[in-house]
Amino acid sequence: MSNQFKNLDGPEIELMAMLQTRDWRADQQRTILAAQPESTLIWSSTRIPGPVKTGTHLTTKYQAVANGIINKYGAAVVTAASFQRVTGFEFYVLVNEPAKRVKRDLVTFEQGAKFGQLCDLDVLTTGPDGLQHMSREDLMLPRRKCLVCGGDAKVCSRSRAHQLVEMQRAVDEIIAEGWREV
Repeated sequence: MSNQFKNLDGPEIELMAMLQTRDWRADQQRTILAAQPESTLIWSSTRIPGPVKTGTHLTTKYQAVANGIINKYGAAVVTAASFQRVTGFEFYVLVNEPAKRVKRDLVTFEQGAKFGQLCDLDVLTTGPDGLQHMSREDLMLPRRKCLVCGGDAKVCSRSRAHQLVEMQRAVDEIIAEGWREV
């Protein structure tokens, strides 16, 4: 399957690996914010449908995104780290900035840069009930667009409006186009 896509050439992963990564990510987020409860956590993972989550250019691209975020927040950055996992590249940046401002900045990036569409940039803070995710809806920002048709991504995902190969082709093209952008 991965041979037909130039930029999605990593190994296929199993659902169990995705579930383990999700649990690992949640543990990491809790640990980081427990140590710095007044800070805002930016956590990025890949937004790539299907069993292939890695590719030749992806790590370099995601690292460039991480560096761009670190540079944007400069002195407000408390700490940052990146992780190359079998399920894809992930990074976090902990900042001393208001979560609402950070979320707006990141949504602007996601919408403005072609490659930004492949970044799942979460903004988290510590709340009375544990981790709190800042959502687009919280700020009355537009929903995320579908990678294939530009419609509402959640609607397309839930209705399975597009075949996996269509989504992978769109991702492969975004990687190719976005290579020059970041």
